[in-house]
Amino acid sequence: MNVKVRYYALFRELAKRSDEIISLNVNGSLNDVLTEISRKYPKLGSYIDSGAYIVLRNSQPVSDSDLKVILNDGDIIDIMPPPSGGSIEVRLLHENDRVSLDDIVKDVKKLSGSEECGAIAIYVGFVKGVVEGVKVHELTYEVNEEFTLRTLNKILQEVIARNNRIIAAKIFHKVGSYKQGDDVLYVVVTGIGRRDVIPALSEIIERVKHETGIWKLEKRYDGYYWVLGDGIRVRSEG
Repeated sequence: MNVKVRYYALFRELAKRSDEIISLNVNGSLNDVLTEISRKYPKLGSYIDSGAYIVLRNSQPVSDSDLKVILNDGDIIDIMPPPSGGSIEVRLLHENDRVSLDDIVKDVKKLSGSEECGAIAIYVGFVKGVVEGVKVHELTYEVNEEFTLRTLNKILQEVIARNNRIIAAKIFHKVGSYKQGDDVLYVVVTGIGRRDVIPALSEIIERVKHETGIWKLEKRYDGYYWVLGDGIRVRSEG
């Protein structure tokens, strides 16, 4: 079975071609196409792995749940970078990774369109030392990386798409185990003014807490608890 893949904008440059025919086994899916593209073009594959792409099948948008649907011989697949209108960056960090807020601020001030901006809103989340009157000695973050990277990119794309006065948004979330006072989440939003960046920052934070595949295990002196959403705690049986 053969499908035609068409590349656009940055992805065309990374693949060094505008289109090609990809051969699949019978019962091949869109996931198989994306896997083959990632294998052939590793730089383009990094965007696919992080979820920073848009894909169409026969000119129709494809949702995550449709990636496993079996393709037909002759299908046309369009793969494109996220729409312009703002710069986004998403990263999952591990224990030894370091973030410099000074460097982030310097970088966003160099972006195209930043000369019109006058506001950068920054949120830093860190581990609480006491919850419900009980001391916490460690907080562990477990993550489904593929789903989470895709979801974080989607959140930023949607926030920027609704407000062309936002020029950049970034999410850096740590995974692994951390002690009281350790930073675990950074969200940065840059835009024209405070009325643009503050509501966007608030929306991003709430969606990160409720939509991603990141789970917290709170290790307290009265036991271990899984934290679901903002306030629901379920004692671990592990």
